[in-house]
Amino acid sequence: MITMGAPMSVQAGEAAREMERVNRALDAARTHLAALDRAADVRELREKQTNSPLLTLVEQAGQSAARVTQYLREQSRT
Repeated sequence: MITMGAPMSVQAGEAAREMERVNRALDAARTHLAALDRAADVRELREKQTNSPLLTLVEQAGQSAARVTQYLREQSRT
């Protein structure tokens, strides 16, 4: 939980920890969605693997969350 009234570097550090939790959740969701997509490919005997739009969205969200986490980590050091 981000503490209001704390110095900016402390808030950035707390926000970075919160974003790390988001990163872990997105990574778990991505793994599960990828497994579901692979299972669908096998059921339909597809030669080419396909990704669902939801998996693509979760992957993009993970990339964004990683960038935000990096930014917050840098801010917490200043």
